[in-house]
Amino acid sequence: MLSIVSAAGSAFLIREILITGLQSDRFTLIQLIPVSAIAVFSTITCIVIFLSFRNTASSEIFFFFIFIFSLVFDIFKIISPDIYTMAVTRIIYFGLFTGGLSLFCAGLFTTGLEYQRMGISAIIVFILPAALILVLPVDITSYIPGGTAEIGKFHEITIALLAIKTMAVLNFFIAGGKNESREYFLIGIYLLLAICGRELIYYFENIIINGAGFLLLLLGTIMF
Repeated sequence: MLSIVSAAGSAFLIREILITGLQSDRFTLIQLIPVSAIAVFSTITCIVIFLSFRNTASSEIFFFFIFIFSLVFDIFKIISPDIYTMAVTRIIYFGLFTGGLSLFCAGLFTTGLEYQRMGISAIIVFILPAALILVLPVDITSYIPGGTAEIGKFHEITIALLAIKTMAVLNFFIAGGKNESREYFLIGIYLLLAICGRELIYYFENIIINGAGFLLLLLGTIMF
C-alpha cells in the first residue's frame, strides 16, 4: 500500500510539472531537481524493498521502509510559497515526524524489543505525527529552512527530530556492543549516512549540497 501511495506521489509531481509548472515560472531548478529526485528515489526504493523483503520478518527493514516512504511528502514543497497553506505545511511535517519516529523504532527493535510489538509501534509511528501536526501552530507569513511556512517551536522541533534520529543510530551501536556484532555497528554507520543525506536535501536550497545529500542518502540506503 505504501509503495502505491509513493508512486501516486511521483505521478502527482509529474502532473504538476507538466500541467502547471510548464505554464508558468513557478518552479526553479533549485526547487524542482531535489524534490523530483527524492520522489523518484522514494518510489523506486519502496518498490525494491517490498519485492526484496516481502517474505522477510525484519522490524529494521520494515521501519526503514516507512522512513523511505515518508520522503515522498517532500513533493508538496513544489507548491509556490505564495499559495502555501497550513494544510500543506502540516503534511510536509507529517512526513518529517513519521520518518524520524520510524528510524527510532528501527533502532529500538535491535535492542531487544519484542517483535510482536511491531504492529503497535507502526500505529504509533503514523498516529503520533498526525496528532502533532494538528496541534502545532503554523505561521503562514513566515518561511523557514526546508521551504515551508513556520511551524510552532521550529528550533525545538528540529532539535528533537535530530535527537530522535541520533538515538536511532546509537541503538544500533548499542545492539552491536550487546550482541558483539560488527554488522550492527556498520548498519548504524550506514543509517547515519542516510540521515545526513536526508537533512542536506531537506534543509538546503543549494544544488551542490543537495547532490551530496542525495549521494549520501543513496549510499546509506543501499548499504543498510
